Amino acid sequence: RTPGIGGRMAQLDKTFPTNDCSICILAPKMIECAGHENVNLLTYSEVLEVKGQAGDFRVKILKKPRYVDVDKCTGCGDCVEKCPRRVPSEFNVGLDKRKAIYLPFPQAVPRKMTIDKENCLYLTAKGKGRCRLCEQACQAGAIDFEQKKRISRLKVGAIVLATGFDPYDPSPLKEYGYSQIANVITGLEYERLISASGPTGGELRRPSDGKVPDTLAFIQCVGSRDVHYNPYCSSVCCMHATKEAILANEHYPDLKPSIFYTDVRAVGKRFQEYITRARQEYGVAFIRGRPGKITEDPETRNPIIWYDETILTEAEDPVRRATSMEVGLVVLCQALIPHGSHREIAEKLGLKLDDAGFVDIPDKLSRPVDTNVPGIFACGFCQAPQDIPDSVVQSSGVAARVAELLNGEEVLS
Repeated sequence: RTPGIGGRMAQLDKTFPTNDCSICILAPKMIECAGHENVNLLTYSEVLEVKGQAGDFRVKILKKPRYVDVDKCTGCGDCVEKCPRRVPSEFNVGLDKRKAIYLPFPQAVPRKMTIDKENCLYLTAKGKGRCRLCEQACQAGAIDFEQKKRISRLKVGAIVLATGFDPYDPSPLKEYGYSQIANVITGLEYERLISASGPTGGELRRPSDGKVPDTLAFIQCVGSRDVHYNPYCSSVCCMHATKEAILANEHYPDLKPSIFYTDVRAVGKRFQEYITRARQEYGVAFIRGRPGKITEDPETRNPIIWYDETILTEAEDPVRRATSMEVGLVVLCQALIPHGSHREIAEKLGLKLDDAGFVDIPDKLSRPVDTNVPGIFACGFCQAPQDIPDSVVQSSGVAARVAELLNGEEVLS
């Protein structure tokens, strides 16, 4: 659906538990995918209709106009420099701005520009006939304002759904003050701030004044494990917050990070050792308790977290009273939910969803990637909350199931 591949992993700075560079892992995979002789990459496209059955699906696809000839575009960026229109960047979650003609991120695949029709001064109704500076700047002659939507049809034997996730918007949880208190941000916003390719070049700057905070707090389960919002555990948040706290300490050794948690769920390979390292080597404080409210010091703009530390014994805290902690920056580790396009695509494919909106897998034990429609499979976050390694394992399983189907080794019932 978007101009390039890569998904959410491209937005991450590092991956746990090795703290390897995310894009360093991802970029070679994306390039290999785009250049593979057996892969036909359809970006900026949407599935309109699916008919047929296993081994004989007919898929109608809408190819949206980029207004750029991908065969001519070299990705040089001259057009971007000349474009006068600036709009919030989706990749940097609105922390900075991109141009109306843009590359989603520096390592994007394919490396081809796209013109945002909704914000282009020439293509918008009011601006028709104005601008076209990108066209003048493009030495390759790749700008094509006459491009139209195109419909293509494919005949395929199997379909794999891998729509990923969206971060939950914590604005409805008024107690945390997101969008009201400047120095309360989300985990994905933090990722872009701490990333060298992010809007601040890897400097952890507070939104209110641009200063580096001296204390930092992460709050877990924001919008998840809560019957009022999302009752399920999002699976990755404990490790994600631990990784972010470690990165903060690596960037600023004097910065003191704390993590407010409900339960530490570190179930993956070497995950518990990662938690132990965070405590012992990086001085990360783990506080068991879900904060009830965040207020703001009007002078310093520091968030003040009000909480009850539930792990204390009666001797340590005989009256179990609420206490507070003032920090320079608060990071909300919000719930992760199925992608916004997920329900629409599932309906077109005839897939059943569970109560939380994930793809229902009828037989999780013996067929963990098979949906209720024979020949259509699901892997990754679209079927359940999971981390990158689990998604990779599932994608390998899907590849094996598709191979079985296309080779006629199994009759699907």
